[in-house]
Amino acid sequence: MRLLLLHCPAPIVRELSKRDFELVSCNSSKSFNTHDQLPLEFSPRQRTINLSGRKKICRPAIRSVRELVDSFRPDLVHAFVPDSLAWSLFATWGMKNPPKIVSFRGISRIPNRWDPSDWISYLSSRVSLHACESQAVRNAMIHGGIPPERCVVTYNTMWEYESPKTREQWRAQWGVANHEVLLGTVGTIRHVKGTDLLIRAAEKLPASLPWRLIIMGAIVDQSISSQIASSPIRSRIIITGEEKFAVSAMQAMDLFVMPSRSEGLCRALIEACSVGLCPIVSDAGGMKELVRHQFDGWVFERENTEELTDALSTLIQDPQLRESFAQSARRHATGLCGKEQVTDRLIEMYNTAIQSPNRR
Repeated sequence: MRLLLLHCPAPIVRELSKRDFELVSCNSSKSFNTHDQLPLEFSPRQRTINLSGRKKICRPAIRSVRELVDSFRPDLVHAFVPDSLAWSLFATWGMKNPPKIVSFRGISRIPNRWDPSDWISYLSSRVSLHACESQAVRNAMIHGGIPPERCVVTYNTMWEYESPKTREQWRAQWGVANHEVLLGTVGTIRHVKGTDLLIRAAEKLPASLPWRLIIMGAIVDQSISSQIASSPIRSRIIITGEEKFAVSAMQAMDLFVMPSRSEGLCRALIEACSVGLCPIVSDAGGMKELVRHQFDGWVFERENTEELTDALSTLIQDPQLRESFAQSARRHATGLCGKEQVTDRLIEMYNTAIQSPNRR
């Protein structure tokens, strides 16, 4: 089987290469780096190419995809982001024997049948199958009118990461004492991520508890910056901004908190579980699929700061329970999101798509 992969996660590219598929992997110039490059032993049957473009209608990108399809003749194109999905559909429009096209959907927003941009991507009948990041994402796709048999839950994958510092070195950099329980959240800090809820919940914790809170990521919601500046627990909050080695830095935390208002399945949560952190998450979207309440961590009702405060207080004071949840979370996350497991599901989906009739 010949595969054309557009914006595919590097671990999946590497795993498919090991399975002896003939493939071309295209990534954008912004995210293309040495970790996306394939080892030399995979050449020439597998290769990587830069593919840049902005927005769903981008003529140079569409032309590049068409040239790749004409020259490489893939059996299947898998587009992992909305833009490259639209490019694939435009590039193969009118072809006599087009390759099968599959998508990846990572948000729980319901496709809008009144939005033309959705019709040239996820709502197109020419997309054979949709790989969904979670069951919550699949439910949203079905709610948007896509037939259930075309929506397959594959989950997202764990990413490889570098670790330039030890847990102790990260904590020393931030001035966190050994006895302090470090709570952390990672991501682009905006309203939907619920960071304001986490701060309000932490403000209700007893002053005697030894904890610090680290917020890692770009703060694009300025109301969060204002909330932090005026918070009575400001001295306990550490702000790092974007961190290149965020997954490595997570190892210095004791609790990972993701209080999102809406979520497909947060990649930062997958990464936190993979490095052995105890998670506290809201019940938004697919997070409760990865974190089973009282098995792999703590799940609270979204927007309920009282429940979040209770979870924080309990786990700050109970290191054995934190460790038990962390070990279970790592095992469960590996089963759902390990690169081998996700690749197995994708291959099964590819085989199903290849066998299905073309849609016009």
